[in-house]
This record gives sequence, C-alpha cells and structure tokens, in this order.
Amino acid sequence: MKKALFFGIVALAVLAGLFYGTPYFAMNQLRAASITQDADALAAHVDSNRLRANLGRQLRALFAAPEVASDINPDIVDPLLDTMLMPEGIVALLKLNAHYETAAGRRSDISGLRRNTAPAYSLNYVSWNSVVVQRAHSKSRVGELTLSRDGLWHWKLTSVALPKNLADA
Repeated sequence: MKKALFFGIVALAVLAGLFYGTPYFAMNQLRAASITQDADALAAHVDSNRLRANLGRQLRALFAAPEVASDINPDIVDPLLDTMLMPEGIVALLKLNAHYETAAGRRSDISGLRRNTAPAYSLNYVSWNSVVVQRAHSKSRVGELTLSRDGLWHWKLTSVALPKNLADA
C-alpha cells in the first residue's frame, strides 16, 4: 500500500512538472521553427486568428496617433497584417525584442564581451492559460510574446507586443 502511494505521488509530481514545462517546450519549438523558417511548424505554433486580431488592434492604435493619422491610410493595416503573418513576418516578429534590447543585455558579463550563444528568455505565467515570454535581459516590453494554452498540453503564439508609438519604432 505504501509503495503504491509513493509511486502515485512520484507519478503525480512528474506529471505536474511536465505540465508546468509545456510552454517552455512550445517556445523552444517555435524558436527552432523560426530559425529554420519552417512554415508548417510555425503555423502549428501560431494562432493566426488571435494574432491577427491582436496585431490589428495595436497597428490601428499606432496609426491613429495624431502625429501620423493624417499621413497613413488606415486601409494599409490589412495588407500589412497579411505580410506580418507570413512565415518571414512571424520570424521578424519573434526577433523584434532583439532590436529593443539594451546594449548591456547583449553582453555576457562585465567584461563587455558579446554573447556567442542564443539569448536567454524568461517565461512568466500570467494566468493558467497564458504565459509571457521575453528576453531575459531586456527592459523593453516591445517584442514580448504571449503564448496561450491550446488544449491541455499545447500552447500557441497569440500576441507580440509592438512599439506604442512610431517614435519608439
């Protein structure tokens, strides 16, 4: 009886660890697909409808700013979204945070040498169904990725934070 209880608790702990680690696994798959620019693998990890809606809201707000509203036709948003949701566009969105990373964040230590390895990411649960992924050394929210739960074990990209105004872009 005690052995069964022990193995049951161990199995439950392993299952909980796997469950907790699923967004990390999904982010690694998404990153690998973006590096190889594998369109099918990217599509499997992106919720296109939710990402399109999220990016559309951000672009409309960005283009509605008084300093650019008269210069940019709002009809440009849909073709721009089509381009952003192509595999190449998604790869560019995934790399967006690197553009806004501080110079100190690109360095490996106090010696000032540049990192030779891939950047580290921090992943934070926002809720049961949502995690935010950001470069570990970045102070900017631009380029933050939001992964949302798709079923019990899978996660999909649903949001990428864009600059709040064109002066930041």
